[in-house]
Amino acid sequence: VGNEQKSGAFWKRIAAYFAASQKVAGSEVREHAHCKNRWHKINDQVGKFCGAYEAATREKSSGQNENDVLKLAHEIFFNNHQKKFTLEHAWKELRNDQKWCKLSTSKS
Repeated sequence: VGNEQKSGAFWKRIAAYFAASQKVAGSEVREHAHCKNRWHKINDQVGKFCGAYEAATREKSSGQNENDVLKLAHEIFFNNHQKKFTLEHAWKELRNDQKWCKLSTSKS
């Protein structure tokens, strides 16, 4: 499907795709607005965490490993936004996608 589609049609397709997933079989059906709102939350928080991770990477010193950088990124995020980053699982999935590649210096 091209990019010349209306927002409502796009999010309805996303909701249908999500509903068809075996991982959510038997659970409550999500409306397209729920999918859209959830994505916007994930997008916002992951983008902010990418900035914190980039800052932590710049502060990395000799002897620090990836876990140390990640811990520092969580601290930076908390200091900047006064809340814990709870979407690390989403960040790990998204960090190497094209949109976030420029924000993340570590590619696997």
